[in-house]
Amino acid sequence: MKRSDNIRRRFIVAESDSIVVETTQTVAEEGLSPEGRAPLSRLRILKLKGTWRANNYNELCFEATGRKGPRETFTFKGSWKLNNNQRIEYISEDGRDTLIFKGYWKLSSANRILYFLEGSSTSRFEFKVQLESPVIYPKKGQICYRIGIGIRQSRLTLPGQMLILYGEWKFGRNLGLTFQMDYGKGNLKAIEFVAEVTFGRDNVQFALKNEFGEPLGLTLSITHKFLKTLDVKAFIRLKKRQDQHGIEAGVTIPF
Repeated sequence: MKRSDNIRRRFIVAESDSIVVETTQTVAEEGLSPEGRAPLSRLRILKLKGTWRANNYNELCFEATGRKGPRETFTFKGSWKLNNNQRIEYISEDGRDTLIFKGYWKLSSANRILYFLEGSSTSRFEFKVQLESPVIYPKKGQICYRIGIGIRQSRLTLPGQMLILYGEWKFGRNLGLTFQMDYGKGNLKAIEFVAEVTFGRDNVQFALKNEFGEPLGLTLSITHKFLKTLDVKAFIRLKKRQDQHGIEAGVTIPF
């Protein structure tokens, strides 16, 4: 008489440097009559330690660190999107697994964005993206990208799904710009930018750079009228700086 094992696995909770897994093992003895012993099921809850990352196809991956043997990598091939709190929400292909990743966004370069997992110094997702438009306007409060997920090609190609970051533009210290995002329940975090400003006849354009001064391929275009509404003090300071340098419209001033 043989025994057959059937193990089913379900991922139930994603944490910053771990994942919680539910396994159900069903053991049945082959050859028994219908009146024989019923299959025996064993339920276990496991917590695996490791690191989250994204692969070259923008799929979510977890590298489990075992005490013995090599690392085991789990690749989540279902779809993911941003939920109402701008967090990553993953749904498996069969719809059984749903995972929410708590973290915050950061723009690293013209074609890559980062999602750092809350409370971790090692886990983060780095996604390959394409800008929907290089010029953005503060009134919309959006930064839009196109992203391909699971595309088995070396390059991201259009069309892809939209990835939209929602926020509010504000001026920080030294006229630096921030994009303040609401992650739900009053949890506000800001993406900070260095910028170069160009004064036009009726608008001001900010060429955005990351913290290392590298161009992000994004230009924030603000009309004079909207700039006054956005931050009167910042508008006055910009005008003073323009007057002090005695510049003509269209000349770029780093700040």
